[in-house]
Amino acid sequence: MFELRKKINRIKIKLGYTLGLSKAIGMPKKITIEPTNHCQLKCPLCATGVRDTSVEYGLFKLKKYKKVVDQLAKWAQTVQLFSWGEPFLNKSFIKMIGYASQNPHKIRSVVSANLNDITDEQIKGMLTSNLGMLGASIDGTTQEVYEKYRVGGNLEVVFNNLKKIVAAKKLYKSNTIINWDFIVMKHNEHQVEEAKKMAKDFEVNINFNCARANLKQNYLSPVDELIDTYGEWLPDNPEYNAYDMDTKTYKPSFVENTNKFCRKPWAETSINWNGDVFPCCAVHTEEKDRMGNVFEQDFKEIWNGEKYIAARKEMLDQPNELETICHTCKKNGYDLS
Repeated sequence: MFELRKKINRIKIKLGYTLGLSKAIGMPKKITIEPTNHCQLKCPLCATGVRDTSVEYGLFKLKKYKKVVDQLAKWAQTVQLFSWGEPFLNKSFIKMIGYASQNPHKIRSVVSANLNDITDEQIKGMLTSNLGMLGASIDGTTQEVYEKYRVGGNLEVVFNNLKKIVAAKKLYKSNTIINWDFIVMKHNEHQVEEAKKMAKDFEVNINFNCARANLKQNYLSPVDELIDTYGEWLPDNPEYNAYDMDTKTYKPSFVENTNKFCRKPWAETSINWNGDVFPCCAVHTEEKDRMGNVFEQDFKEIWNGEKYIAARKEMLDQPNELETICHTCKKNGYDLS
């Protein structure tokens, strides 16, 4: 029954943006839920890493989390259980994974983590919770290179935890996909080949991701300004650079939707630890940019509230008096893929 409903919902989502409907007829098929926005690392291109004071910090309470999942499980195909923090710092995190991914909801769950603080108990719980995919954020093969971006991180600890996770996957015959996610930057691009070899030894997949100039400023500032300000982090190898450094624009090959049409206001939503709702996980969770609060309103009211309708009108180039964060994002040429 759930699968049929979700299939119909996917059709409704596509009809919504194809027909130019600012009032959604479908519900989000992907949801991002932030277990916490606390993080023990101080990554210099991340708002949390630099301890941005424009937001409050906290933990998603398990009881409230379950109510949110209950609301959205009828339509959600994927739940992304991370956003602006390290999810394993929430002591209820393993229960959160299981609640979404096991009966009766069975939503595919995806996690990204830096793995600097994870217990053996959490590893066992994760690999027996029907987790769909774990991405381990490791941007280097030596401590000296790794800690240049993952400030405060310990690569030996991370690699030991990764080994434990792979062993637990085998022990518990888990179907969880384990990926090593390596953000390629100027200071670590020379370690790409070594990382490939190490991933093979670890028996994990490896993904190489293009560095973004700044995780918060990406949508708040024009691309040329971002490159001028944060260019020192961008790799020399054009294969791993999302930007054309001559024209100071995103590469057409990197931007999936070259017509700059973003489908996210019809297809996904992001909910932070205090219930505030945002149009996607790229938006830093400042209260002024929220679409509503799921602890204070029914989600359906938010989904077709004035801010979400305004965001869709923005993407559709329809007359619109209310400017949302989606307007800023589109204006500044963020890669709407």
